[in-house]
Amino acid sequence: MTTYDRYLLKRFLYVCFVFTVAVLGLFIIIDGFTNLDDFQLRTEGGVTELVLLMGERYLYQSAMIADLAGPTIIVLSALCALALMLKQGEIHPVLAAGVPTYRWTIALPLGALVLNALLIANQELVLPVIAPYLQTHHGETVHDEQAIQPQYDPRWWIFVSGSSTIPGDQCIKKPEFLLPPTLVGDYLKLRAEHAYFYKQAGDNPAGWLLTNISPPLAQLELTELGRDALIPQENGTDVFITANLTFDQVCRQNSSPRLVGTPELIRRLQQPSASMMSRRAQLVHLHARLTRPILNLIGIFAVIPLIVRRERTSPMQQVTNIGLCMVTLSVLMGLSIGGQSLGQTGLLSPEQAVWWPLVASSAYVGWLSGVVRT
Repeated sequence: MTTYDRYLLKRFLYVCFVFTVAVLGLFIIIDGFTNLDDFQLRTEGGVTELVLLMGERYLYQSAMIADLAGPTIIVLSALCALALMLKQGEIHPVLAAGVPTYRWTIALPLGALVLNALLIANQELVLPVIAPYLQTHHGETVHDEQAIQPQYDPRWWIFVSGSSTIPGDQCIKKPEFLLPPTLVGDYLKLRAEHAYFYKQAGDNPAGWLLTNISPPLAQLELTELGRDALIPQENGTDVFITANLTFDQVCRQNSSPRLVGTPELIRRLQQPSASMMSRRAQLVHLHARLTRPILNLIGIFAVIPLIVRRERTSPMQQVTNIGLCMVTLSVLMGLSIGGQSLGQTGLLSPEQAVWWPLVASSAYVGWLSGVVRT
């Protein structure tokens, strides 16, 4: 990488950093002042507690904002970096010195790929871990009770419900597990004080630990499948039920596919789903997640010819070019969002809904390559 490439990359990353700080600051100010009363009610007027509670909330929310606004920030940063260089007269001397335009198509996409790698790490490693913190209401903590979303476990078809969930403990309060006849010979509702979810660890399967169950396990006439599904514990009052249903699927506020990693999303798609609409939305989100870096690169390749045009431009023409570029990017984004909406409603297959806007955008960007200044 030459000195010019490093300079262009540094300019791009600097603008991206400024935009990120501006977006996060704007969100914190607007959301914080709008919901300040909720925070004050929780902390009962204590200034230190108020600052700590708001700081904790927006520290976690910043990861979600980065995931939502990150792709847009990357493309707009490329636009602003090129527009600033053009305004300050830095492009003409470089072209006159024999540096070809395609050099911009190396540094800017390279920076975009690095930032997309950070967004992927945030999506796969950070968001699934902090998902309970992202879905609390203003002034609430992860140890407050939240509404439950009753679901069928796709492995045994046990219907899981309860009074509420506690995200911080991965727990259902006063759970009710409706066991099917394949497990106990007839439908039976198994109640408990709490149900704690445990992920798979080595040879230990994933499932739910029910404490102080009623009726006792000794009174149940388990079938052969039932003995595989319900594992008694040493104290005689608890039972572990192996299951594929995870905690975030029954926690109403944590069920968004955006908050789970790609392996978990694929695992859910490979299992029966309680709702075709939910399955279709997950499949669309999976395709959109896989194509997001490509769409980012397409946006950058659209920015370069629209900002650095072949025609000699006056200051007013530069403003027009920036406006045209913004309109073009809005149309490309609208195609992507519109396609995903059609896929979620079932009017298009998930593959067509996500990939046809990508193909159309690529063809348009390829046509734009003839108007770039060389």
